[in-house]
Amino acid sequence: MVMPAGNPYMRAAAPVANGYDRVEMCTRALEDLPEYLQEKVVLTDLEVRREGPTYAIDTLTQLKPFFPQDTFTLILGSDAAAGFDKWHKVAELKKLVEILVVKRPGEAANKSGFAEVEIDALDISATQIREILEAGKDASPYISDSVLDYIKERGLYGCK
Repeated sequence: MVMPAGNPYMRAAAPVANGYDRVEMCTRALEDLPEYLQEKVVLTDLEVRREGPTYAIDTLTQLKPFFPQDTFTLILGSDAAAGFDKWHKVAELKKLVEILVVKRPGEAANKSGFAEVEIDALDISATQIREILEAGKDASPYISDSVLDYIKERGLYGCK
């Protein structure tokens, strides 16, 4: 389940792209995946539709009744995992989910204390991609054409 954040409470400033823009970018990115992968992924705008700050604990509490027999795994990037102990109701959240951290290529092992996996991924953060876009440079090596087209159409991150 891919779930763009609604109003991430830990961000110093509001995201440049609103929640619905993030949902649309995820939709386009998922459509670019091979069909066999598309069938395994569900995109939801649950957090984007929620008013006020978005907390993972509220999302899981909302989802759990619909999937009472399922185990949830929260998949985080290394940067999010590094600040995980600052999350809202973190002790309660840890009881509801297993946590899996996707390491950046070449990053030191077990930095977070959670189970980790390294995948064949680009060694670049979303923040770095936004900075490339804001500087007017070419981000096409890092994001799909359909997502880049949407960013340009909407003028996100300073793109024209």
